[in-house]
Amino acid sequence: SSGINAEYGDFLLSLLPSKGSVILALCQITEGVSRTLKIRIEQIINNTEDCIMLLQICNIIQFYLSTIKPFLSESAPLIQLIRKLSVQCTKQFNRHVTLYISRLSDRNDLPALDLLPTMAFQEALHLLKVILNTHDVSVVPDVSPLESMSQLLDVVVSPIVTLCTLSASQLEVVETAVYLINILSCIYNVLAMYENTDTKLALLQSKIDEELETLTNLQYDHMIKTTCIPPSDMVNAERLSTVAAKLDQALCNTELIWLQQCTRLSSLKHRNGVWRGAAEQFVVVYSTILLASPHNTGILVKTAEQISQLLK
Repeated sequence: SSGINAEYGDFLLSLLPSKGSVILALCQITEGVSRTLKIRIEQIINNTEDCIMLLQICNIIQFYLSTIKPFLSESAPLIQLIRKLSVQCTKQFNRHVTLYISRLSDRNDLPALDLLPTMAFQEALHLLKVILNTHDVSVVPDVSPLESMSQLLDVVVSPIVTLCTLSASQLEVVETAVYLINILSCIYNVLAMYENTDTKLALLQSKIDEELETLTNLQYDHMIKTTCIPPSDMVNAERLSTVAAKLDQALCNTELIWLQQCTRLSSLKHRNGVWRGAAEQFVVVYSTILLASPHNTGILVKTAEQISQLLK
């Protein structure tokens, strides 16, 4: 019977004089299903709180919109309805993502002594991974992948970064820098596995670089303080003798001039970068005192080049 109906439908459409008439007829035919479809889908959207399920519904709605659109005019009631449902579902998804991360923030999980991700952050990161996987397998041919991913990341990543910042708000400056570098690196590593994330990756890298710069300066200050290097206009023989003694101790055991919090950076690349940057600044100051001080009569025997090599 379905074959007979299809043939009859084709026959009726063949009687229409033009393609425009076919589209007009289809618009009128599909108008009848719009009301029932609206009630059922809105009920599903409004009763769904799971973020992943809402994203899947958004993908399905977009898929059907791109499938049906070529056969109907833009003003067709069914097309207008599907567009409205897509907007409504997207808003619901955005709302529940924000609520989910807000609940995690309300738990007020503080970073542990190791300054690694909190349980709340791990749950948020898991949500990000699942959302990205769900988005990655969606099939919506006429939606720009870059624009689609950018909008999704704005909704998910920004609240997670805010969650991290709040978690770190009660830490000391150096601990905050280490914790944020560890956290932001986790997000960066997840996003790096997906296409069309370059803009957000660049933003995250900028934030990581800012914290690394802060940490490098703090590490440098600690090296100066530990070795008792005075300002260049306050150098005298007694102070140089203290510097020489402290410096020899530090070079024999570099842990003495390491900020302990820096050892909690989860990335070896970041640990090495902070140390290298601080050491370079330290050598510059050492060179200045070595060359400018008339009091250095065989007290500081190591050259700046030797210090640089020993700090590598």
